[in-house]
Amino acid sequence: MRLRHPPVPLPMPDRNIHEEAVTAWRAGWAGSLAQTALLDLFERALDALWQRAHMSLGEMTLMAIVDRVLHQGGEKYPHLAQLKVETSGVHFGELRHSAQELDRVMLEESLVFLVYELLRVFGSLTGEILTPGLHAELHKVRVPASQGGKP
Repeated sequence: MRLRHPPVPLPMPDRNIHEEAVTAWRAGWAGSLAQTALLDLFERALDALWQRAHMSLGEMTLMAIVDRVLHQGGEKYPHLAQLKVETSGVHFGELRHSAQELDRVMLEESLVFLVYELLRVFGSLTGEILTPGLHAELHKVRVPASQGGKP
């Protein structure tokens, strides 16, 4: 008599909760915003993430993490090196001056990379303790209705 064993399930690839959160956040406007609107939106998004993480991580730790992510981003997308980290957050001043010269698709891709990497690093360093709150803050940042966002 042959014993039947249930089939062994194939391992599922790990879900990427940060990628899912960023994709859900971008639903409805991805690929549709001009450079200025992209910068406005992502500046508000980074500010929201900064404010939320600051409560748990403190200023110096937060600055070091964000600076490292910006450095990595600058290696892949050189224009991200124009972003500056200060005690109040990430400042887009220099990037705003050159944004119109950048390819819109590449600019959006770089800013998405930046948000995703910050979420990933914050999650990794905190055992994902901050993740739900950070995702919630990100989802509060909306495209204004005047720019094609949902009211």
